[in-house]
Amino acid sequence: MHIRPRRDDDLEHLVRVLRRTHDEDGYPAHWPDDPVAWLTPPGHRSAWTAWSSGSVVGHVGLAAPAAAAAPLVTRLVVHPDHRGQGVADALLAAAEASAASPVLRLDVTEETPGAWRLYERRGWRLTHRSPADWAKPDGTVPTMRWYEKRLP
Repeated sequence: MHIRPRRDDDLEHLVRVLRRTHDEDGYPAHWPDDPVAWLTPPGHRSAWTAWSSGSVVGHVGLAAPAAAAAPLVTRLVVHPDHRGQGVADALLAAAEASAASPVLRLDVTEETPGAWRLYERRGWRLTHRSPADWAKPDGTVPTMRWYEKRLP
C-alpha cells in the first residue's frame, strides 16, 4: 500500500470508492449530487489517497475550520474490500504527520463503532457527543461522537 497526496486525477477513482462505501455502509448518508465536490469541499487544505495494487482504496482530508480552531480530519473513506488491512491507520497517520497544529479533531456517528474504536486505538480522545446537524434519509438525526488528538 502507498499513501500520497491526493491529485486531481485520483478523483474519478475516489468517486467509485465513495459509491461502493455509500452502497454498503450508507456513508455519506445522502449520495451527493456532485461527489467530486463532496470530496473537495471549501476549506479542505490537504488530502491523501491510499493505493494498493494499482487501485485507489482510500481517502482522508484535513479541513481548516474557522480561525483558531483545530483542523478537522474529514472524508475518511476506505473501500469495503480493503478494510482490516491498515488502510485507515495509514491514512490517519499521514494526516496526523502533516498537520501543522498541536491538536486535530474529528467526528463520527455513534452507530459506526468500527470507526470510533479505530480512533480510540490510535489515541484519539472522546470529548463529547451531540446530535448531528443533518438527518439520515429516514429522518432520524444521528448522535455524533467528537474526538480530539494532541500531537507530539
